[in-house]
Amino acid sequence: MSYAPTSEAGVVLLFGRLAPELGFCVESVQQQFPDCTAVRRGRRMRIEFEFWASDFAAHGHDPSGADVIVCWENDWEARPARYRRIEIISLRDHVRAAPRQFMVSCRELENGAQLNGSCVEWTVPLAAQRGDLIMVYRSAPVSGVRDLWEVTGPFRRFGRRNRQGMWPGLQAFMRRLVVLKRPLTFDALTRNDLTRTLPVVRARFQGKRDITNEWGVLCREILRLNPAARRVLRRHVAN
Repeated sequence: MSYAPTSEAGVVLLFGRLAPELGFCVESVQQQFPDCTAVRRGRRMRIEFEFWASDFAAHGHDPSGADVIVCWENDWEARPARYRRIEIISLRDHVRAAPRQFMVSCRELENGAQLNGSCVEWTVPLAAQRGDLIMVYRSAPVSGVRDLWEVTGPFRRFGRRNRQGMWPGLQAFMRRLVVLKRPLTFDALTRNDLTRTLPVVRARFQGKRDITNEWGVLCREILRLNPAARRVLRRHVAN
């Protein structure tokens, strides 16, 4: 896969490719729980697919009904005792998938001070994973992008009206990769023939968006303005 999966369906597809390498011979895949039956070393295993391992409990599955959780990332090392008999296979450990790039908007006057550190916890897109790049779009003093971050985890998910008073959604720690000496301003992007038609620009950088398909153009513009950033962005530089 060119990029990491962002859903349970992607986990199923990836497992289909990796099953022989992991020692499984798949017998059946079904819609009801458990998702899959496969044989490994002569033993029939009941497999449940999840994007995050902890989704197994969130979905209300009976721990006695599965032998293996196949997920993209294991975020459930400290799971309750009744789930510990279930083996967890994290497919992330078996592939090299290119990182994705996301844009997150920040209302500078309200939340900008929270991004003053070199490592912060922030609300990230639900599909974001460790190693992905976050391009923060700030609304002041000049509307544009002036810093880039890398997701480091760990992740925490919060529902609406959570007791911790956190913003609903997925929270993760990020470390700042670079502060752009020459920011990528909205005005400049709308005047540039190559960037003004990009969906993220036309949407005026609102919300949280996956910009992986637009990153090549944006990256070239960032590096044109900030050549020294190439070294720290080497994992994300488009060929």
